[in-house]
Amino acid sequence: MIQHLLHISHVSKHFGGNVAVSDVSFSVDEKQIFGLIGPNGAGKTTLFNCITGFFPATYGDVIFDNKKINSLRPDEVCHLGMVRTWQRVKPLGSLTVLENVMVGAFSITNSIREAEAIAQENLQSVGLTEYANKSAGSLPIGLKKKLELARVLATHPKMLLLDEICGGLNHTETGSILDIIRSVRQKGATIVFIEHDMKAVTSICDRIVVLNSGEKLAEGTPEEITNNPDVIAAYLGGGHNA
Repeated sequence: MIQHLLHISHVSKHFGGNVAVSDVSFSVDEKQIFGLIGPNGAGKTTLFNCITGFFPATYGDVIFDNKKINSLRPDEVCHLGMVRTWQRVKPLGSLTVLENVMVGAFSITNSIREAEAIAQENLQSVGLTEYANKSAGSLPIGLKKKLELARVLATHPKMLLLDEICGGLNHTETGSILDIIRSVRQKGATIVFIEHDMKAVTSICDRIVVLNSGEKLAEGTPEEITNNPDVIAAYLGGGHNA
């Protein structure tokens, strides 16, 4: 039976008098690929930060795997099986590609040998095996995005939250990332991702939520979202970068 792995219930986030996220609710099912879209400043990354423990929600609840996680730190959320990437990839530049991924693996093991094996496996899964001994800081942006994926995959997550994982990539690089995401889902993980590339979002997502000015504007299948007049007016046809 399909179950909700993540449930966002009336979540709001205030910064003083500024309401960044307002009364947002939605659920993500196990093994689903779920898109979160909206104009710049819509509250997408702020919501990710609330979900993963970097910001406490002002109101509402975040339920992950049947547990309320509002008060947990990011490392505690990670240990429950939820991990995230960042818009601006920042690998540990003085370490090798392999060592960067081992950092992720150390969240689930204390063994250096086991961490290295996990890292090698995940480098292979994203196509970075040949770069294992190179300095992480020397990689171009497309490969740094793959490294970011390998590092979070090394934690053996139930759910990945990907913040503009395709941002700054060309068509070929984007296609490669989407293939990896599909493969991760086939292995049993659930994915929620923020993305501005509408072609990428509609090609891969099962469901999409649209945020606008911190509020949920719409939710539905890719077809429903791309044909929604409110979404077209506020986002798709509103002069914003998509």
